[in-house]
Amino acid sequence: MTQKYTEADTEAFYDHEDSMYRSFWDSEGSLHWGYFENLADARAQDFVPACHRWNEYMLACSGLTTESRVLDIGCGNGNTAIWLAQQTGCEVVGIDISAVRVDNAKALAQEYPSLRLSFQKASVTSLPFSDNSFTHVWSQATLYHVHQRELALKEIYRVLQEQGIFLFDDLITPVSEISAEGQKHVYQRLLFEPTFSYESYAKTLSEIGLMVLDAKDLSEHLNKSYQLLSELALSKYPQLSASYNKMCEAIAARELGWSFYRCQKVSDRVSWIYGTNDEKTLKDKYNAWATIYDADLDETYRCSPVLSARALAKVLPNKAASILDVGAGTGMVGEALADLGYTNITAVDFSEEMLEVARKKQVYTALHQGNVAEPLTFSTPEAFDGIVVLGVFTFGHAHPKGLRNLFELLKSGGYFVLTLRVDYYESNDSLQEILEELSWSILDRVEFNIFETEPMVALVLKKH
Repeated sequence: MTQKYTEADTEAFYDHEDSMYRSFWDSEGSLHWGYFENLADARAQDFVPACHRWNEYMLACSGLTTESRVLDIGCGNGNTAIWLAQQTGCEVVGIDISAVRVDNAKALAQEYPSLRLSFQKASVTSLPFSDNSFTHVWSQATLYHVHQRELALKEIYRVLQEQGIFLFDDLITPVSEISAEGQKHVYQRLLFEPTFSYESYAKTLSEIGLMVLDAKDLSEHLNKSYQLLSELALSKYPQLSASYNKMCEAIAARELGWSFYRCQKVSDRVSWIYGTNDEKTLKDKYNAWATIYDADLDETYRCSPVLSARALAKVLPNKAASILDVGAGTGMVGEALADLGYTNITAVDFSEEMLEVARKKQVYTALHQGNVAEPLTFSTPEAFDGIVVLGVFTFGHAHPKGLRNLFELLKSGGYFVLTLRVDYYESNDSLQEILEELSWSILDRVEFNIFETEPMVALVLKKH
């Protein structure tokens, strides 16, 4: 399909409009939207401070230090790049497709000779940098103008170092059908086609390997920004002011939105997960992985939930038995149990996004968010005939003492399948102590490999 707009169109638009936008948007030449402390009471004079507040929000979650090397995509007149260097001492390389704005940035940078700054005209779809060149990539109000957006995201992935951070905001298109007014005053005026929704953007980023650690829907703040911009532009540019009012209508109709994403480049998701040191980070990582978890692991890992389910089926033939799937994740064990005919399966996991994927598979009678490190209050003691635990007790995950909480939920005479990495099973003294402490017997051991070469063991235990 032929592209309706080109980068040349966008370049010409911004080269021509710079002086106009400075007259009412921001005299320093920034073209960002505001993040307001109080949406209801915000006035025109609050707009520029709200834009600065958004910069501060992004900086606070960026992790930038003096050691960072940052690529600022759509650097415009260089204001944010200079501010980042001033605030953190980092090096900033700015690119923009507007020659006018790059020249402005270069001129402004000369006033700050002690800062590590450089600017050049370049397209994000063909970045003139080697692989793994930057610790961070930063972008504000830019990517919607890139007509080959997925190519741009792949280029960002390429130049970002492993586990580097990409944080950006961008316009989104929450709905699939756009009215004629929305097309005219939003998409045609700003020279771009309807784009990702909030959810599809996150999924696309994850598929590329940019795992979304944090996301924020800012559409209400976008609406307030254009309400105030309409007021600010009215005296000099009444037609533009009217278009901004139409943009507010489009936002209200969900034909336009604004979102923020903080991502991390991860090429090996399994190692990334195992290398976690704290519970919150682990939860954030699983939330980020949820939408592509099954696709990533289907061929090399699926045998683990399947064999764990079969191990339970050998000792618990009653298909109506109550079963708890612990660390259910996206529901792989639940699917395997359902395939074997089980109909009364409960899921528990600490990741809400993983559970949301599992919910859509419709194999569970109930799903609960919970942490095995704490008593699981959704259930009474001795409620389950069988429990399957896979991927919970391993490196960087739950402490084995959580087994005590799970043991309480199993009926006397019930069966417990505990599937573990062999190296973890053999090396963890706490695990061995708790397994010996609890009143159960090992009935069977099922050994197999995941990821072709990683030895696993499924222990089948019976509670006394």
